[in-house]
Amino acid sequence: MILFIISEVMFFVAWFWAYFDTALFPADTRQVIRDQVLGGEWPPKGIEALHPWQLPLLNTLILLTSSLTVTWANNALLKNNREGLKLGLICTIVLGLLFTCIQTFEYMHAHFAFKGHIYGATFFMATGFHGAHVIIGTIFLIVCLGRAFAGQFKPDQHLGLEFAGWYWHFVDVVWLFLFAWIYVWGSGFETRLLQ
Repeated sequence: MILFIISEVMFFVAWFWAYFDTALFPADTRQVIRDQVLGGEWPPKGIEALHPWQLPLLNTLILLTSSLTVTWANNALLKNNREGLKLGLICTIVLGLLFTCIQTFEYMHAHFAFKGHIYGATFFMATGFHGAHVIIGTIFLIVCLGRAFAGQFKPDQHLGLEFAGWYWHFVDVVWLFLFAWIYVWGSGFETRLLQ
């Protein structure tokens, strides 16, 4: 599971690399076309970036809360508290589904598209890839919930639940980087503060 998570980290490194290569050097003289397309600034001229302190912040709070609930579920199992295990998993699943719904709503109301420019492509690839991981993690947790109801987890035998928790924490940490770098920094927020 550790190797799997490391391989997933490498995928996200690639998306961040593409994003930062363009965002940090929008007027790169070696990339003449880049300056013409982006107008020498980030976000590019004509792009209305999403406001980081609205839906993205709400989704950040949802994922941070879900990290607490999955930890609660795991700790409840360690204390042989089956009801706490089930309730913690249910809360985490609901929060994961809520995150996905809000992300979908955000995509539907974004003022830019995937195609046509590097900003939309890197934004939707990084956040969309993360969204796919949230969906996979939610399915992972639903399977764990089914196993919890079947009584298959014991305080000394619960590797599947442990791995689901690791995966969910990985998804949360990736979101924190996405929120900080793509939503806050990448929206030109610091430029708007200075104006």
